[in-house]
Amino acid sequence: MVWRSTAGPAMRLLPLVPGARDSHQSADVRRAPTDARGPAWWLALVVCKPLLLLVRRADWRGTERLPRSGGAILAANHVSQADPLFLAEMILAQGRIPRFVAKASLFQSRAVGWWFRSAGHVQVDRSDGRAGIRAAIEAVDRGALVVVYPEGSITNQPDVRLMSLRSGAVRIALETSAPLIPVAQWGVQAIAPAYEGRVVLGRRRRVTLLVGDPVPLEDFRGLPSATAAAVGVQRLQDTLAAMVDQLADEHAR
Repeated sequence: MVWRSTAGPAMRLLPLVPGARDSHQSADVRRAPTDARGPAWWLALVVCKPLLLLVRRADWRGTERLPRSGGAILAANHVSQADPLFLAEMILAQGRIPRFVAKASLFQSRAVGWWFRSAGHVQVDRSDGRAGIRAAIEAVDRGALVVVYPEGSITNQPDVRLMSLRSGAVRIALETSAPLIPVAQWGVQAIAPAYEGRVVLGRRRRVTLLVGDPVPLEDFRGLPSATAAAVGVQRLQDTLAAMVDQLADEHAR
């Protein structure tokens, strides 16, 4: 059974998500406590949790690697518009509140923007270099668990494997000295195929989320910033690609 949505791309799934140090704190960073579960999160939980239970069988691995407190960056692969729902569910179950990094345009519409702001997500401007990730750096410094999709968009690979990564997640980690934790996910694309605007109903499908060990970056901190970022991105790329390949191969059996 297939359900098709007639809503626009921004309204399909994102409104229900659970997809620099500076003397003047960015206005884009929410002032709420980093792990406060406000009304927007409770609304998402009430609406989304029953739906997730209907469509997925959760296969969560390595959740003990998520820090129980303090700032950290989660770098996850991106296979579907619905990814944030399943990743947020796993993080919330561990007692943390995820703060997703999202492009500025998602904060500008009335309904979607309200939800993103109320839930404490982090607005970034990809065109503005270091300044564009200042809000994410400040959020991590305040103890937030910040989620980044370093591919920059849903993968366009025919086999849904990992694309080349952007540097944002690594640069945030280098700036803050917070742990950079890779998260591989697989199976969401069978429930909500990317860019198709539909949800496939019927039997519950296995959705696997694998939390890896923090990617070591300490040995790069003495290097020029551009060099450190480039080498760090390659290390994250190799680590996350291996994790994604592992899950893809398991699901294919």
